[in-house]
Amino acid sequence: MRFWKKAHRELRRHLTVMFIPHATAKPLQLTFSVSFLLFLLGTWTALTLWAGYLSNQHIDYWRINAENKLMKLKVVFFAQQIRKSQEMLDEVRDNDMQIRTLLEMKSKKDIIEYDGKGGPTKEQTHDLSLFLAGKLDELTQQDIFRQTSVLHEETRRRLESFKEVLSHVEHERALYKAVPCSWPCMGSVTSTFGYRTHPLYNSTEFHSGLDIANARNTPVYATAYGTVHLCDWQPGYGRLIIVDHGYGYQTYFGHLQKIMVKPGELIKRGQLIGLMGDTGTSTGDHLHYEIQINGQPVNPARFLKKHSGDIVQKSLDGGINVRQ
Repeated sequence: MRFWKKAHRELRRHLTVMFIPHATAKPLQLTFSVSFLLFLLGTWTALTLWAGYLSNQHIDYWRINAENKLMKLKVVFFAQQIRKSQEMLDEVRDNDMQIRTLLEMKSKKDIIEYDGKGGPTKEQTHDLSLFLAGKLDELTQQDIFRQTSVLHEETRRRLESFKEVLSHVEHERALYKAVPCSWPCMGSVTSTFGYRTHPLYNSTEFHSGLDIANARNTPVYATAYGTVHLCDWQPGYGRLIIVDHGYGYQTYFGHLQKIMVKPGELIKRGQLIGLMGDTGTSTGDHLHYEIQINGQPVNPARFLKKHSGDIVQKSLDGGINVRQ
């Protein structure tokens, strides 16, 4: 209680401030109470703190404004990169479809089923519209994230598609190398595939290949890539070479005078493998050329017609010489 009385007396005390000029003017005298001076001091302190707060707020405002401008520049940059990436992906997708068309992949059921479909969602179209209209203020971080996610997914799908195309090309390349599609030798077709009167036994029998006649030691060539499966004398065939090409394809070269490859040897299309002769059941020098698919003889003319134009048809129909 005594403390408050003493404090009250001190606050009611007055202080006098006197300003004495050097001239003849009268001195200026100001009298203030201690409480008033404390009020002025508190007001000055509050105003100083408030000014400092406003100054900091102003600085924060300009800093945030500068950061927003920088963010907008980043948004513009990323949006441009997204648009460029989307344009590149569109071009990649077009090239992908052109490659598929050239490779006739559309004829394959599994690829038809896998062939990607898609398009922008409503939100993605809205985001693109905002960008094209220059309304970057309305683009949010979520919008940009959604666009980059779409690009990531589209890129993944394109990579999957190109891997599929590459796999298809590799398969078709290997299949092309395995298909016997060239002439084994030069000469005249003297007997075709199918039933015929046997030249020695005078009986109707099935002939499982083509007979191509020419001079003895005429070169005989492999008609596809593969591995030599057998080189040996076989009843009826004489000296025989069997080449395994994979995918179920095998080719037979019979009545050879000389065999020039070994079992297990890897050979290429057009490689010299033997010389024409008349070994085995034969009436003269010729090559018995046979194609089997999965162990069943097929007409070699099917493959030679497809890959050699009308030369084969004329050879089969008219007996003209086969040219390579």
